[in-house]
Amino acid sequence: MNHFSSRHYDSDEVNRIIRRALNLKRVHGISYQDLVDTAKEIGLGPQAVETAIEQEQREFKKENLRKVRLKRRKVGFYSHLWSYLIVNGALWLINNFTPGPWWFQWSVLGWGIGLAFHFKAIYFPRVSKFKTRRKSRYHRVNFMMCNH
Repeated sequence: MNHFSSRHYDSDEVNRIIRRALNLKRVHGISYQDLVDTAKEIGLGPQAVETAIEQEQREFKKENLRKVRLKRRKVGFYSHLWSYLIVNGALWLINNFTPGPWWFQWSVLGWGIGLAFHFKAIYFPRVSKFKTRRKSRYHRVNFMMCNH
């Protein structure tokens, strides 16, 4: 008996240990039946495995959709940035080579404020209280369903 056999592991540790063991064995996946059998050994029934698989698939799809949306929004921001630089560079050239007072800075300032808000919306999004409340309720309900 080794010194690990008397220790209890939390779910995060179990997750990391199993992933590491699979990586060490160079196993890139296991069959559904192996998953059910392993779960059965630790006291989890097939229904719990099915529920966990469905939830994992939903979360995976949701995360992928979030990544695609974020990438699309970042591409939109960089497109906006390039337009800002090109147009304001051209306005600077026009203002620099024509007589009269300087006026291009107003375009830079006004458009720059809009660009700054666009940047903030992409890289520092605000999570509404409603979404946070709804998400925490969803997790509470799922936790209660899985544990009963």
